[in-house]
Amino acid sequence: INIYYYIIGAMKNIRDTLSINDKSITITNKYITDELYHFVPKIDLTLFILSIVFLYFFWTSLENHAVVMGWFILTQILILSKIHDFVQYNQKEKRTHPPFFSWYQKFHIKSLLNAMLWGLLPILFLNELNGYSQFFLILLIVGFAGGVAGFLPDFRIAFPSITILLVPLIVKIHFLDDFEHGVVLQCLLLIFYALLILSNRRLNHLNQQIYHNRVRYESANERLTRKENKLKSLLDQAPIGIFYYDTHLKIINYNKPFQKILGVDKDLTGFDLNKLKDKKALKVMEEVLINHVKQESFGSYNFSYQDETIWVELACSPITEKNGVVRGGIGIVENKTIEHQAYEQINYISLHDSLTQLPNRRYYINFMQDLIHSDKNQTHYSALLYMDLNRFKQINDTFGHLIGDKLLLDVAKRFDSMKIKHSFLSRLGGDEFIMVLPFISDNPAITEAEAAEVAGRIKEMLHHVFEIEGLNLYMTTSIGIVIIEPKTDDIDSIIRQADMAMYQTKREGQDNISFYDKQLDLEQQELTSLQQDLNHAIKNNELALHYQPIVHISNDKLIAVEALVRWGHPTKGLIMPDQFIPMATDSGLINKVGWWVVNEVCRQLTEWKAKDLINFEYVAININARQLHEVNFSEHIEKCILKYNIDPSLIKLEVTETTLIDSFSKTQQIVKDLRSRGVECSIDDFGTGYSSLSYLKKLSFKVLKIDQVFIADILHNRDDQELVKSIIGIGKQFHYNIIVEGIETEEQKQKILEISKDVSYQGYLCSRPIPPKDFEERFL
Repeated sequence: INIYYYIIGAMKNIRDTLSINDKSITITNKYITDELYHFVPKIDLTLFILSIVFLYFFWTSLENHAVVMGWFILTQILILSKIHDFVQYNQKEKRTHPPFFSWYQKFHIKSLLNAMLWGLLPILFLNELNGYSQFFLILLIVGFAGGVAGFLPDFRIAFPSITILLVPLIVKIHFLDDFEHGVVLQCLLLIFYALLILSNRRLNHLNQQIYHNRVRYESANERLTRKENKLKSLLDQAPIGIFYYDTHLKIINYNKPFQKILGVDKDLTGFDLNKLKDKKALKVMEEVLINHVKQESFGSYNFSYQDETIWVELACSPITEKNGVVRGGIGIVENKTIEHQAYEQINYISLHDSLTQLPNRRYYINFMQDLIHSDKNQTHYSALLYMDLNRFKQINDTFGHLIGDKLLLDVAKRFDSMKIKHSFLSRLGGDEFIMVLPFISDNPAITEAEAAEVAGRIKEMLHHVFEIEGLNLYMTTSIGIVIIEPKTDDIDSIIRQADMAMYQTKREGQDNISFYDKQLDLEQQELTSLQQDLNHAIKNNELALHYQPIVHISNDKLIAVEALVRWGHPTKGLIMPDQFIPMATDSGLINKVGWWVVNEVCRQLTEWKAKDLINFEYVAININARQLHEVNFSEHIEKCILKYNIDPSLIKLEVTETTLIDSFSKTQQIVKDLRSRGVECSIDDFGTGYSSLSYLKKLSFKVLKIDQVFIADILHNRDDQELVKSIIGIGKQFHYNIIVEGIETEEQKQKILEISKDVSYQGYLCSRPIPPKDFEERFL
């Protein structure tokens, strides 16, 4: 036994010597342990068979059966122990929590113990056996050693195991005196031993390379997997769809957003993009492969198997190798549906009226651009109807914007209910609408007739009462019509001409139709020229005041004076107020003219006062509605009076009945403010407006003027006589001083005298409006 342990120690030194300069012999335990335990079933089965064979063949040849049986039992215990270790090793929970000795150390120790048990056989029993039995035992040990060298890839275990098996056998043979050819067998065994050691060492080295390559492979594979997972995670988290495809337009890889956009739940790897319904998108992807350049496109691609239409932005680029060969393409698909819907909504809002949802002015311009560039515009006539709702502003101001808006909505619905084919309806703003009837005919007479027929239908449609919030509202419209001639290309002129025709309708009487006439352009040009001239008329002292007396009807005694403005145009001569006042009102010049009149009246009163010529109660000044509602109107009047140091009672402001009623609350406040400053107002043109008795009571003016329209035919019209009689009676009942305008004949005067002898009048019978010098001589 001492010799045996000595030999074991020597072999260990030899092993260390062989491996000390070769660090590659040491292999990571994890991999070598897996490999070692992998062979446990095969090794233990072989050992079990060999131990049975040994017991069977040598039981009768050996005398010490107790030792043989003890050896056999030990080998079986060791085999069972290793089988138990194998089972536990392959259980993950056991491997996670190993015992004190590592699994490798367990295997190592039990392998050495196994080798010791088999290495003891020649020492214990070789002397008792005869020639053939000895050779069979030697062959058994040698075969076992060869199996160890082949099945144990770890040199650290194989070397001592082989040494423990063969060295005792070689030594034992040396001490057998009667063993024939013992030296030769020893030499052969030594050679065999050396070959086993070298081959196992080589096997260990190969396994080491395999294991190291395996480690590198697994490490590289793990890194690659991590990168792939990271890339996949990044792709899946990207807010856009990304996909790769080969030269046959088959998908190689993709992310989840792309799958969601496409609307397919199954794996898309290998999916043939040629199956897409939208060939526009397919063309973009194909051009990348053909032209080798990036392609971008945006549109309503049917890039989806979903029911809804999806707007996407598609961009593709080629995937090329270093040599320029195209291997496929990469596509980026971004769902732009929300953005496109927002764009459509914004575009719709920009082209439609927010209240009625009808096309607006911008949409109208786009439509007209298309119309004039159409081929049919070269040969066909079209018509444009410009419509303005009469009295809409009054309804809006009286009942509020809510009622006004609902009225406009109902008007728009009625237009829609007319179902005029091929027509284009637009709301330009406020209460103005435009209807275009494109390409009616190549005959102007037919076009004009159809336009008139449509305009008549519109008038009739609006005549029916509008029931809104419990109110019965009646609406009419003034319609201007322009016949758009073939080859017309000036949109601005069309709308301008329609506007002129519409205002011509208003001048001729509301709820009517007017066709544009070129004469309107001439009138408009003249009006525009007058506006420009009027702007300079005040500076150039072209305006002048004429005065008309207001006298008592019984004795022609001077009661008051009305100041009336005249315009002495340098080239056109004397221009009367009915020609330039409406134009001044429309252009906004009326305020300048009005304040010039007030200032000139105050100056004239100062002059007459200095001459002691004032023998009348007051001078009446006509005030336009726009001037009356100017900011701080009362203060401006007062400043003018103070400037010339005149008595405020000498001025009376004449306000038309319509001006009073249109903005009654505001006007009433201004009238009260003027009264507090000593300036009185009177009602002009009574009977032409609403003639409400409640307004007469609320305003409590002192003077009421009956409009001359009732006097012109008073001699022959019984109704006018009765109406004038009623107005005078009502005025007297409210303590108004009554002035009758427009008396031009003695007969008219006498007719008024029959009605009442306690009124005043003015008119050509007494005097026309005359310049101040003439007025002084005749009346002052």
